[in-house]
Amino acid sequence: LSLISIVNLLLLVWYRKAHKMAEQELNDIGTKAENGQIDATKLSDRARQFLEIYLDNQETWQEVCLVLEQNPNDGTATSLVLNRPMAFKVSQNLASLILHGSVVTNKQYVSTDIPQLEKFMEAFGQECAVYIGGPDDQDKPAILIHGFPELDGAKELAPGTNIYRGGLNAAVEGVLNGNYKPLDFRFFVGRHGYDQNKLELDAMIGKIQPVACARALALKQCISLPKPLWHEVMELCGGEFKKISSLELQKMSDLGGWQVEADDDDDDDDDIDDDDIDNDEIVDELDQLDIDEDDEDDVSI
Repeated sequence: LSLISIVNLLLLVWYRKAHKMAEQELNDIGTKAENGQIDATKLSDRARQFLEIYLDNQETWQEVCLVLEQNPNDGTATSLVLNRPMAFKVSQNLASLILHGSVVTNKQYVSTDIPQLEKFMEAFGQECAVYIGGPDDQDKPAILIHGFPELDGAKELAPGTNIYRGGLNAAVEGVLNGNYKPLDFRFFVGRHGYDQNKLELDAMIGKIQPVACARALALKQCISLPKPLWHEVMELCGGEFKKISSLELQKMSDLGGWQVEADDDDDDDDDIDDDDIDNDEIVDELDQLDIDEDDEDDVSI
């Protein structure tokens, strides 16, 4: 086997073992349920810690986030989840949430709010891309993201990104005037807020993977995509990230087995299918690397 194949083999072994370990832990926790409920205080420290990690990862499962801002001086940062669609048409209440940050009735609008709401509904009522940007600040006005520097009030996220936020009134006028299409814009309700350098710490411990920002991906609408955005990003990252994406897609397809899907654009012959692997050869290769296939703690990438 080539060095690349060995690395992919180790990744496959790690992935299988991680999947099996998670299943076993969840089954063990499930046996302690009483009347369909689990009392976390009665779990062991190990089980409780695993459950907390598992639930946290379920909430952020395959999120692709765009970092809006980061302040190294006070350790704060803000990001938006790009791939959690909420609605593609807006009601009056949702429009109010986007504009003002809280769902209110018409009677609670002041006179200056009503024309703004009516204009917004005229521009975006039948077609509007609204996303859940994160769990924090969902009661605040939505954040508008787009790629138009000419919009009055728009601000570039960072020099050279050509990704902009803000300029809502100009966006509404532009759509009404036919200069833009409603789906040229993305509205995000809520966001991820970080303090105490949590964003940087999460990256350091491997909870999140920072990658260079791609304008096309940040502005892409998550509407009937041929491939989920998370998988597209992972494949573009290449290496083990691409292989993890392939393994996840195989698991989702429920086709059986743990084969790694071959890619037509790969010329390094580094894809591995279970049918192409001799079990004795696996053991031999792992032995050469001083790795015990049955020892979860010894298999790492």
